Amino acid sequence: MKLLSKGLPLLLVILLWGVPALWAQAQFVPPWGPDLAPRWVPVPQVPGVYYVPDQRHDLFRYGKQFYYYGDGRWHRGDRLNGPWTVMKNPPRAFYTIAPTYFKSPPGWARGKKTGWRGETLPPGQMKKSGQGGALPPGQMKKLEQGGALPPGQMKKFE
Repeated sequence: MKLLSKGLPLLLVILLWGVPALWAQAQFVPPWGPDLAPRWVPVPQVPGVYYVPDQRHDLFRYGKQFYYYGDGRWHRGDRLNGPWTVMKNPPRAFYTIAPTYFKSPPGWARGKKTGWRGETLPPGQMKKSGQGGALPPGQMKKLEQGGALPPGQMKKFE
């Protein structure tokens, strides 16, 4: 009984102290003010996705939801002022947004490259995915200029 009378108040203090800390971690406060009235502009070639070009933040609208990308995390909210929840991945449509529509592009948007002779992936990835593949642009230049490929390189692309 003596242990219960001393242990119960301590347990209550620990629980009550920990609950607000858990609540604070779940909340996300947007970096813009409550009176934000954004000018939504459609993202070309991505139907239904809109962005805010004149803000410092990566803020998007898709359907009836709002999406914010910041500090390497995606957040989704029903209203601009929240509540916001952290998401693991954005909707599929977001993966087709060009990097120029982000202020701070996520890794997959930064990785969009050109110069693969019209292919969507670099040659090594094309080969891994079973889509064939051509020589990398640097190797093509060597061949076009009359140079030879490194030993074993021809076997990879024959």
